[in-house]
Order: sequence, then structure tokens, then C-alpha cells
Amino acid sequence: MSIYFELANENDTNKIINVQNQSFYDDYIKYGECPAYNETEQAMLNHIQEARVYKILRDKEIIGDIIIRKRENNNFYLRVLSVIPEFQNLGVGQMALKFIENEFPEASEWELITPFKSYRNHHFYEKMGYVKIEEYRHSDILTMYRYKKKC
Repeated sequence: MSIYFELANENDTNKIINVQNQSFYDDYIKYGECPAYNETEQAMLNHIQEARVYKILRDKEIIGDIIIRKRENNNFYLRVLSVIPEFQNLGVGQMALKFIENEFPEASEWELITPFKSYRNHHFYEKMGYVKIEEYRHSDILTMYRYKKKC
């Protein structure tokens, strides 16, 4: 399986929204909401224009995406790491995290959030060196965990 990464452009907007909807559908059904599910076209265009958005590709097919925002003091926020269900549990997420860490060697810290009952995500991020630092109420129906990784 040949996986590679490319910067997204405005022409990828709807494809990336579709990939995120496939990737986060189960969380949306489980919790009644998911921050990266059903993003608007305008919101995705804003990400592409203002952040770093990467397509995760296999044979030119978008199978996932990564959205990163740089913060102060070389801290980076991993807003989205999505992989469509048929490519989950195949190491694509690990490849994606290794890719962004190599792409941004100046990073002193990475931060992300994930739903509090997404046990598979917790295990994955902890295996990749992230530490849970906070639990907070995202909305009336959704609690999130905040993870950080020091570089």
C-alpha cells in the first residue's frame, strides 16, 4: 500500500469534506455531534487558505486528511487527522503523524482534541507519545480530551 501526502488546494474542498464525513460519521452518530463532521464549504476553504491542509492519498485517491494550525512559540494544533473507515487500523494514522512531525521539525509541542469515549483514539495517540492533559465540556452533549506531545 503506497500512501503519500500532498498539500490540499481549493479544488479539493468538497472531496475533503466527504472524507471527513466518512471518517467521523460513527462519532457523529455516537455523540450527536462531532467538530469535524459536516463542515461547510466555506469553513474548509478557510482551513485550506489559513492553515496547512494535507491530503492523505493512495493511488491518487484521497483517503484522509490532516489539518494543522501553527500557534505561538512553535506550538502546533492538529485540528484534524481523518482516515476513511476502510483504511483505518492499517497504520495510515501512524504514517500521518510521522509525516507531520518530519514536516515541522521546529515544533516544540503538538496539541489535539478527541471525544472522551473514543477509546481507540486515546490508545492510538498515547501510543504515539501524546499525554492527556485535560477533559472539558465541548457542548451539552460532548466532552473532549485534550492531548499534548512535547517534542
